[in-house]
Amino acid sequence: MPPLSPLRLRPSVSSWDCLGTSCPFLTGLSRMFPGPSFGGGPGQWARYGRWAGAAGSGELSFSLRTNASRALLLYLDDGGNCDFLELLLVEGRLRLRFALSCAEPATLHLDTPVADDRWHMVLLTRDARRTALAVDGEARAAEVRSKRRHMEVASDLFVGGVPPDVRLSALTLSTVKYEPPFRGLLANLKLGERPPALLGSQGLRGGAADPLCAARNPCANGGLCTVLGPGEVGCDCSHTGFGGKFCSEGEAGGPSVSFLVLCSQWQLFI
Repeated sequence: MPPLSPLRLRPSVSSWDCLGTSCPFLTGLSRMFPGPSFGGGPGQWARYGRWAGAAGSGELSFSLRTNASRALLLYLDDGGNCDFLELLLVEGRLRLRFALSCAEPATLHLDTPVADDRWHMVLLTRDARRTALAVDGEARAAEVRSKRRHMEVASDLFVGGVPPDVRLSALTLSTVKYEPPFRGLLANLKLGERPPALLGSQGLRGGAADPLCAARNPCANGGLCTVLGPGEVGCDCSHTGFGGKFCSEGEAGGPSVSFLVLCSQWQLFI
């Protein structure tokens, strides 16, 4: 089924005032909550708690930075029956496929190139038979012609790859297991307004990939948290354009605003 007309989406989160790379708030999001680095090697995967909102109505958002032309970003399904949702990078652009009740899958192709090693904001919105996908200022939506309105969700949320212990018979879309793993950075993954629980991972580093970094991450501006030794973490700032011990020093050498915000956020949880 061809996608519906392009549209502008406005997330339900009240503090999101715009979409697009020109929006300073969205640029700051990817800096405030640095996530793991995906190396893209064989056997890589990350497993997060189930996205319950995918069943009927919900939002999933994240920021990504990559130069990969093809890779698996997200996947979930109903355990090998009919329903699935797959988000891929194809020729450096986002492609979404989803199906309900064994109906013909719907496919969305976005035109915005994202394999340019720059940060991009992605928003995925589920609403019964309809799913919308937005990246920066571009958004599209599609519907499936199914008897059922809701999506059955039985699997966890797989990001960047599928764990080897997931059997092909348990995958509704078995080809997902052969897609290249994601290579790049992924930050600020949220289901609605909350980050999902990381249940396990392989081949990731930084961010929530290590329990110590997840509990006490000092890195600002998208810096990658790395464990240096027992109880000690450091920051890889090479991709951020910032310097200093915690990637908090800009050209002026002073602490950045996003570093101060990050610290205040962590004080709420530590």
